[in-house]
Amino acid sequence: MQDQIQQDLLQQHNQDDDEFMIKENLDHHKQPTVLFQIGKEFLQQHHQLLAIHTVLKFIAALTLIILKVTLYRDQILQKNYNKIFDDAYLEIWIYVSCIHSLFEFIYCNQLLKKIVNEILCIQVAEKIGQLILIKIPETYSYDEKQSYIKDQVEILNQGMLQRYMVEGRIEQSIKVLIAKEIKKIILQTEKFLYLLGKGCFILFQFILLWGLIFYFHCVNSNQDLEIYTFYRIYLFWVVFLGIIQYFNFYIKVFLFFILLPINFYDCLNNYCIKRKERMQINDQFKDSTLSLQETNEENNNECAICMNKLVDKDEIIIITCLNKHRLHSTCVGQLDINNKCPLCREYDGETRQLSMIC
Repeated sequence: MQDQIQQDLLQQHNQDDDEFMIKENLDHHKQPTVLFQIGKEFLQQHHQLLAIHTVLKFIAALTLIILKVTLYRDQILQKNYNKIFDDAYLEIWIYVSCIHSLFEFIYCNQLLKKIVNEILCIQVAEKIGQLILIKIPETYSYDEKQSYIKDQVEILNQGMLQRYMVEGRIEQSIKVLIAKEIKKIILQTEKFLYLLGKGCFILFQFILLWGLIFYFHCVNSNQDLEIYTFYRIYLFWVVFLGIIQYFNFYIKVFLFFILLPINFYDCLNNYCIKRKERMQINDQFKDSTLSLQETNEENNNECAICMNKLVDKDEIIIITCLNKHRLHSTCVGQLDINNKCPLCREYDGETRQLSMIC
């Protein structure tokens, strides 16, 4: 059964790839892999459905606008312009939604044209590592080259399908991943299309937020109007289908705002703990003046931080490590980062924390 599915996929892929076959006497052949074609078809179907949905939204909004100025011109909503989310602005929301649907359809239509562009597909497939490159023997005739290419492409695609097929089919996650990569590369090469898509996305978030407040902000004085009922049906369609469309994005935003305070608290707590530890060290600082005449420790006359010689009358601090290393009082700030002795890398045996003695 799985072999039959693979053969069907390869047969369909070979039919789609006739356009890529050589037309001149060339020594190499480039062609997208079967996985690229599957991801491309998935991306194409997704944006075709999105384009249809966008057209329906545009037609519905335009119909409401026409009905309001013709059949229902006598039905006037009671308005309170002092509140920005009052029904007074509902008609403006309809106009904004209509304009957004128009630009979103333009975006989907242009993106679909790029998806089916053969030259662009070759470039995108090469960038994401889904391009088959076949070197053709120069001694082959044109028909032999055609046959050689088909055989090599089928072998390579067969092996690729065997690696990625699970229970006789390509996993949905593989299709989505390849489709996202294709779309990403296309938008990177088409800056205007990228900006148009981002603009439509940002505008829709504004429309969605505004529409949610409109939908749940019930004004009893307008519920008897028939046009108001149509408005609320359109609101439900745009808002809740929009939430489904960008559901993954909203889940990420929700988790971000949930986890951000937790992460902030953890960082703040760690900072306070480290600051407290540094303050405990700083509170123990007590400078003393070095007197070389009073000490006979010739091997302990270097600063443990800057490694410079300690001279008579230097202001020093003695660390309570096992070797009682010394350092300049001006160099002690380095211990704020790490409270181990910089030379012997040891703590005070009793407190497990360095302290300073004079």
